[in-house]
Amino acid sequence: MIDVAVVGALLAPALPYLLRSADHAASQAVEVLGDKSWEYAQRLWEKLRARVRERPAAQEAAEDVAAAPGDEDARHVLVYQLRKLLERDAGLAGEVEQLMAEAAQHVSIDVVGDRNVSIAAPVDRSTIISGDGNAVGGR
Repeated sequence: MIDVAVVGALLAPALPYLLRSADHAASQAVEVLGDKSWEYAQRLWEKLRARVRERPAAQEAAEDVAAAPGDEDARHVLVYQLRKLLERDAGLAGEVEQLMAEAAQHVSIDVVGDRNVSIAAPVDRSTIISGDGNAVGGR
């Protein structure tokens, strides 16, 4: 199952550049985001753009995040709209999931919010615990 919050986290910092059409925006995006993050954000947006534009609420959410990429409330609305969009289109969800799996091999994606964990390296066969009052090792 795709973690739509991660999709939103990849898109959010890129949306100010993705929603502009100038080449200058792309060069700025590479400076701010880095080559790989920009590459995957572009590829992700290419898959989502038409569907987002078809849904006025999703388009508005994308524009709000583009205007204020650090606004957590705006990001939550974008994630909600993306979740609805992907739940209605299993084919698109599969394509996005595949792209995100590929991106995870090349890009560090930080998800903002309570109890989130940022990982910048493979963590196969690892346990990640978040929350209050957790005990590790049977205690």
